[in-house]
Amino acid sequence: MPTHKLLRLNAPPLAPARRSLLPGILILAIANICFSAKAIIIKLMYRYAVDTQSVIALRMLFALPFYVAVAVYLHRRTDNVLLTRRDWLAISGLGILSYYVSSMLDFLGLQYVTAGVERLVLFTYPTIVLVLSVIFFKRRITLVQYAALVITYVGVVLAFVAEKGFGDQRNLLLGGALVFGCAITYAFYVVFTGEYVHKVGSAKFTCYAVIAATFPAVIQSGFHNGFDLFHFPTQVYVLSGWLAVIATVLPTFLIVEGIRIVGANNSGIIGFVGPVATIGLGYVFLGEPVTPLQLVGTAVVLGGIGMLTFRK
Repeated sequence: MPTHKLLRLNAPPLAPARRSLLPGILILAIANICFSAKAIIIKLMYRYAVDTQSVIALRMLFALPFYVAVAVYLHRRTDNVLLTRRDWLAISGLGILSYYVSSMLDFLGLQYVTAGVERLVLFTYPTIVLVLSVIFFKRRITLVQYAALVITYVGVVLAFVAEKGFGDQRNLLLGGALVFGCAITYAFYVVFTGEYVHKVGSAKFTCYAVIAATFPAVIQSGFHNGFDLFHFPTQVYVLSGWLAVIATVLPTFLIVEGIRIVGANNSGIIGFVGPVATIGLGYVFLGEPVTPLQLVGTAVVLGGIGMLTFRK
């Protein structure tokens, strides 16, 4: 082997750079596993006959103090950026779209599909982002991206075929459509948040968005059950705490820190932990079966999304 190749292989400066990424990789992996726990916790809450409106309201109310505290801290910093009325309206609207409308569609869909399929359908949102970019920003779809779209949705179909054999699945297509609606609304959120995240910072943007979404969540719960959120068994409130802290607050801030360390492009690769973790957690905590066809569908979806998100 030539000497210059040996030097390149044994060059010590690369080792510290690689080691410096390890904390970010671990942070993002933990964040994605925490996000994956969301569907598991919601399905456990449904076992106590909790309605969807109450689940959303409890999640937001339990998470609210954490986001308010962080928002107050960030507002008091010397580098705080003052927002215009247009900024407030836009951030509030995007927050309601993501944390209220998307959540409602997602939580409703979880009544009909397994946690693994829910996560897999949600994971298709980059394909919707691509389509929205074509519609709103006149971007062209390449041949590779067309192939990725086809591959992704072939994988989704395989996952649904596997799901059909999972016991008594009521209204499977309805559940899938609701979760896909969640993916669509979340894709809109992703496409139009860039300007405001860049202006105020991702942590502050998330805090303001969640605070804004709390109001319609609680109001709808009030119309639905008269604000009677405190008649459930104790286990429901324990699960609500887990849903708010472990599956909402913690991962939203871990994602920000992880992306800061490893970069946005690398974070997309680590995001592939999510669907796999959901399947595993669903098997352990919900007794959801894992079949070869489901694993094939998952692998195909991940491959399609990988073609859209990976960079050389």
